[in-house]
Amino acid sequence: MMAPEEIRSKLQDFLDEKNLFIVDIHISPKNEIEIIIDGDNYVSINDCIEVSRYVEGFLNRDIEDFSLTVSSPDATQPLKTIRQYPKHVGKNILIHTTDNNEIKGKIISVSGEELTILTKNKDPNNKKKTIEQEIKVPFSIIQKARILLPY
Repeated sequence: MMAPEEIRSKLQDFLDEKNLFIVDIHISPKNEIEIIIDGDNYVSINDCIEVSRYVEGFLNRDIEDFSLTVSSPDATQPLKTIRQYPKHVGKNILIHTTDNNEIKGKIISVSGEELTILTKNKDPNNKKKTIEQEIKVPFSIIQKARILLPY
């Protein structure tokens, strides 16, 4: 069976043409291949079907049987690539940093190496007030980040 890196390499140009990208590829010991794709705007079911057919075209079932699932990330999954952040500008995010801190706020902007978050914290001098603060968070210190769903 192909390694995830080989599948990624063969898929890259095809996905680039469609403004899609790979978030994750996992291959289980039973040859269950799971490919998670995302897009700069959105991913349709037709995008997943096209990617699945493309992958089926270069994997050979005659040599080795496999199952293949192509999907987009669900709303509860953490963000795994920098390219996922821009389409979430304006949404709330929870970030766990490499120094075990949590940052919660709204994504204001995304640049090449960092994102700007608007946080709201209680005023230490007046508990009834909140203080809004823009902070810059380098991608290099993000251990895990996920979009907070509005309830």
